[in-house]
Amino acid sequence: MSAHGLKAKRRHPNTTTYEREKFIVAHVTFELCDHPKNGVTFALIAGDAIDAKDRRPMFTGHISKGMGSQLRRLAARIDELEVKL
Repeated sequence: MSAHGLKAKRRHPNTTTYEREKFIVAHVTFELCDHPKNGVTFALIAGDAIDAKDRRPMFTGHISKGMGSQLRRLAARIDELEVKL
């Protein structure tokens, strides 16, 4: 069961059991959740979606070992490309 779905947010709108952290990167919102039952998960959400139906997660998954390193490599490459802007 995803902690990022609309039904989960309706069931637990003001939960103190777990927090959903949001990080906005350009047009995508990364939502992280450390859920006591479902584990540590993430969701990718279209940040600039106009309609509410399009603001639901496009993709969800569990955070696994090594993802931080993979994202740091991606960030380093984006830093290199930003120099050209």
